[in-house]
Amino acid sequence: AEMSGNAGEDVEDALYPIAVLLDELKNEDISLRLNATRRLKTIAAALGTERTRCELIPFLTETIDDEDEVLMALAEELGAFVEEVGGPEHAAVLLQPLEVLAAVEETIVRDRAVQSLKFVSESVASGASDQGREMHVAQMTPLVKRLSTGEWFTSRISACALFAVAFKNLPEDREDLKREIITLFQTAARDETPMVRRAAAGALGPLSEAVAQFSVALAETEIVPIFRELVEDEQDSVRLLTVEHAAPVCSSVGEQARTEALLPIVRMFVNDKSWRVRYMVADKLVALSEAVGPVATRDDLLPAFIRLLKDGEAEVRTAAAFRVADTTRLVVATKSEPNKLGGIDLVVREILPAVRELVTDPSQHVRAAFASNVMGLAPEVGVDITVRDVVELVLVLLKDEFPDVRLNVISRLDKVSFVMGIDRLASELLPAIVDLAEDRNWRVRLAIIEHIPLLAKQLGKDLFHDDMNLGDLCLNWLGDCVFSIREAAIKNLRALTEVFGIEWSLENIIPKVISLFNQSANYLYRMTSLHAVGVLAEVIGPDVLEEHLLPLITDQACVDPVPNIRFVAAKTLASIMPSIRSEFRDRRVRVALKRMVESSETDVDVVHFANEALNALNARA
Repeated sequence: AEMSGNAGEDVEDALYPIAVLLDELKNEDISLRLNATRRLKTIAAALGTERTRCELIPFLTETIDDEDEVLMALAEELGAFVEEVGGPEHAAVLLQPLEVLAAVEETIVRDRAVQSLKFVSESVASGASDQGREMHVAQMTPLVKRLSTGEWFTSRISACALFAVAFKNLPEDREDLKREIITLFQTAARDETPMVRRAAAGALGPLSEAVAQFSVALAETEIVPIFRELVEDEQDSVRLLTVEHAAPVCSSVGEQARTEALLPIVRMFVNDKSWRVRYMVADKLVALSEAVGPVATRDDLLPAFIRLLKDGEAEVRTAAAFRVADTTRLVVATKSEPNKLGGIDLVVREILPAVRELVTDPSQHVRAAFASNVMGLAPEVGVDITVRDVVELVLVLLKDEFPDVRLNVISRLDKVSFVMGIDRLASELLPAIVDLAEDRNWRVRLAIIEHIPLLAKQLGKDLFHDDMNLGDLCLNWLGDCVFSIREAAIKNLRALTEVFGIEWSLENIIPKVISLFNQSANYLYRMTSLHAVGVLAEVIGPDVLEEHLLPLITDQACVDPVPNIRFVAAKTLASIMPSIRSEFRDRRVRVALKRMVESSETDVDVVHFANEALNALNARA
């Protein structure tokens, strides 16, 4: 009896925290309710799957909270609750509370509930065929129908996001229900509330893909007419979303329907009175081109693109400028026909004259967008056209007064440098790059530094250091007034040592690092020299390190009058320890560190870091 009593108490003790959590779900304090909601899985694990289905889920459905934060957490938890209720075959019990959440006023809660409903639907459809069929026929479709015919527009908005998943997961032999879903979508697309029509436009892409997977003919007869209606909607926000989903709609229909029904609509996009719609057209033009194929790209979308590049609104031109390289790639892939130019020739005739105007565009944002794309033209058009036409544009952009324009060109230097020959790279582009090495904007200088190793590989040792003086340039950055530049310059020296070898580094880099320490009155530059030693130690080998750089630290930096230099010297010794051979560690490093610890050193940081370095040294002994 005593044992059974103890067992009962153990169960009671185990269930006590669960009782507390259940009480917290009803507590007046929102933070307690939120905490309990986030721990629903703990409650479900204690209750077991059957009690979770029969007690917890109905309890949650009845006591839907009035605080958005709690509702958001609940919607999120329920989406991941399929296993807690007993797996896909019992997942239908989650639909009711999620349906309530999908109809609330707060957008973020509805969106989360819709995501969870989609997740439950997909889990059931993929995890249990019979139950999936039953749930989507008996519960999911009626749920979508209730939401889409709800009195409040909020539930109708949620329904739009569920049309595609409900259609896709219905059994193939229930065409009647699939058509019902399409009818509900058509009703939503004609709803008197603009926000519902906007949601319908947002659902256009996923639904058209789901319908086409079932029947392309159905997509052509049912989806295309709605697409046409939404394109002509009076609200520009509806038209904007319709344009955004135009590519998947075009991919969902056959070639004849695409040519006869959709291309005329797509051509209309460019003339839309709203600049926001035209902006979306420019942004989605590449996806549209890939959906409609090369012939339509050449004949219909390229003229539209050229028009967008010359649009009256700077925002539209900016979006189009970002798509120059991708559009060029698609046009290069087109073929010429009698009386129809295609391929590279079409790029030269249509695109290059249009983009030439972008380098002098009055909007700095348009120029910056084109600058980020201009290098992408080189691999598409080849060496000759790059040298003849593209380099000229690059040189103009490199001298632009707006720093972001110059920065965007430099950060994509790798694309053009591989296409151009070394001689042309050195004669055409490098002089402009050297000028930018001392640009007043430090981010431009930083971008140049990051591309120096790439140029070093391509130019070779002689051209890099002797002819172009880029080696001196790299060393001068060690004395830059901006720390980020000095830091990047040190990494750059390491990369150059890896490219050109230790001998080149010993001849050109090491003397400069030593003289930077010896000749700098400002302690920050002496510190830069020590950081350089720490980074170079990994690539220059023990001979060079011990003979040339170690004395700089042990004999000079460790006794520097500035405490910051002394403790950085101690930290540097600790970091380069693995690269120093044991006899030098004992003869030089240990002596220097002991002197720092045992002498009349007054700075606690110096003593601390010297002790740390000594501990690291002893650990290696």
